[in-house]
Amino acid sequence: MRRKIINIAVNSVIIIISFAFILAYMFGFIVLGVVEGPSMEPLFQTGDLVIIIKVNSKNNINIYNNGIDVNDVIVFIKSNGKGLIIHRVISMVNLGNRIYYVTKGDNNALPDYQEFEGPGVPSERVIGKVLEICGIPFKIPLIGYLPIIIRQFTAESLTF
Repeated sequence: MRRKIINIAVNSVIIIISFAFILAYMFGFIVLGVVEGPSMEPLFQTGDLVIIIKVNSKNNINIYNNGIDVNDVIVFIKSNGKGLIIHRVISMVNLGNRIYYVTKGDNNALPDYQEFEGPGVPSERVIGKVLEICGIPFKIPLIGYLPIIIRQFTAESLTF
């Protein structure tokens, strides 16, 4: 009897959390991201699916950092505007009422200098930060391979 009550309680919690994530996704508070490349290994592997909590970068001025701190893993738009990068914040710079994030892949030797504008990645290019549970970035391994395969298949079928 006790086991049945615990089972019902656990299932109820899972349903409520799932429903909350679906609502957050539908209303645009979170986005799903797929990791591609080795720059964040061993934390993230190619094919990992991550949940990204969106930040309001338009209001990201002065001392406001939208809850992004040093050691958080953020997602930002590449400097050329084509694609996203998932890297860790190693420091933050407040300059001229703007916040810049100095970022680096865990598996990279140097920060992302090629992506910086001024002292770092400007807050306007930040999409959000990776969801953490108990201080550990949350990921679902291998699920992201499906969109990677579909994208490669689509790209190859469109090449003449």
